[in-house]
Amino acid sequence: MTPAHGAPSGHDHALPRARRPGREPVTDETVARLRVLARTDPASGLPALAEALRGRAYGEPRPRPEEAVPFLEESAAIYRTLVADGGTEHLGAAANALASLALKCSLAHADGLALAARQEAADLASRAEAARPVPDLGRAAVLRADLAHALAEAGRFDEAVDAARAVAARSRAVTEPGGSDLTRRLLDLTVLLRLAGRTEEAVAVEHEALAWLHEGRTEPDRGPVPALRAAGAALWFADLGDPAQGRLLLAEAARTCERLPARGERGDFGFLEGLRADLFARSGVRDEQAAADAPDPLALGIDPRRHLQPVLGLSFHHWSFSLRDSFRDGLVALARAVEAITGVPEQTDRLPDEDDLPEHTDGRSPLPDDPGLLAALGTLTRRLDLRRAVLGVHPASYTRIALPRLRRSVHIERRLHATDPAAGTRRLVRALTDLAMAQLVHCDHADATGTLHEAHALAG
Repeated sequence: MTPAHGAPSGHDHALPRARRPGREPVTDETVARLRVLARTDPASGLPALAEALRGRAYGEPRPRPEEAVPFLEESAAIYRTLVADGGTEHLGAAANALASLALKCSLAHADGLALAARQEAADLASRAEAARPVPDLGRAAVLRADLAHALAEAGRFDEAVDAARAVAARSRAVTEPGGSDLTRRLLDLTVLLRLAGRTEEAVAVEHEALAWLHEGRTEPDRGPVPALRAAGAALWFADLGDPAQGRLLLAEAARTCERLPARGERGDFGFLEGLRADLFARSGVRDEQAAADAPDPLALGIDPRRHLQPVLGLSFHHWSFSLRDSFRDGLVALARAVEAITGVPEQTDRLPDEDDLPEHTDGRSPLPDDPGLLAALGTLTRRLDLRRAVLGVHPASYTRIALPRLRRSVHIERRLHATDPAAGTRRLVRALTDLAMAQLVHCDHADATGTLHEAHALAG
């Protein structure tokens, strides 16, 4: 069975195996020696050469991605030869080599080659597991999930849905009732279905995911995942135009929080923050789409000259580097737009130290009086926070940076709501829900409960 938090979602599986203690680093001399062995003793020399080439691509000094790709292409070519006769001995290593090639191609912005390599890696891993079944999620499913994300980036959404459905089916078969891995797989599937324009199917999958969280549970939840998931679903249903369902989910999230200790332990911080980033990003699609349609989209963080545009809540935590760079570039444009309204510098290139954290992150800086500027600031601020989240630009200490930024958004939206309650209520509910999800990640359950109750009351 998979662990409660599920398997890692991609990059851990694309990296080469750690060098065993006492093993010499792979050098050009190592590769040259193994080339000779491959000619004189192909049975042992070819596999050794293929693995050495893969090790050389990750060796020290670390080659640039475009320099590493030829090593991995040669390694992949050798493995293709080794498995061409239908043998199974080298299938796992071949899948690893192709996954590594995909990663380096992505880093080198060779997106078409990366997609082809991901497809081949997933197929090879499937062949390996057909020959030797595994009891857990398995490499084949993980690599197929990466393939689904790459297909989505290429705009091949229906194919991406098929791949994600296969991954969800595998996770459903091996995940314990209520386990979080299937929750994460179904979340990916809802995003892909929306991108494919299949909203009704996405809603059905979302309901399945919410039901799965409670399946098989005979005692109250002790962790924040169900509350976090319900809050994120509330945002999504409101964005779909179903505020009534969103309000019900906010109430469920608040009730779940009430059953948690006031303060929890942050033992699963990485998983919780990754889940929050997915949920947060999924509810930001509308703002990103509106920016893409703006008269000057580059000024709002989207570059129309780039072939690949952000696939929200999906790709940025899966080592999709070509896309990641495009998304990161937009941080600067968004930050400058915020600065133009507030007059206060925004950090984009690094995490600020505590001493240079701008005061306006906790809402103490002056805000514009004009409702139009205030609304623009709220939207730009949320999009900036969203990009930081999905790019992994978050600190180890939520207390110093992440939470103050989300409190700033609440501060902005409170001011807008006071100016125009009819237009500002939905936005304030969204900002409060964003804050509550971060409080859950930080295990501030008591604070999250109060924030969710406030959001629920406003949503009514």
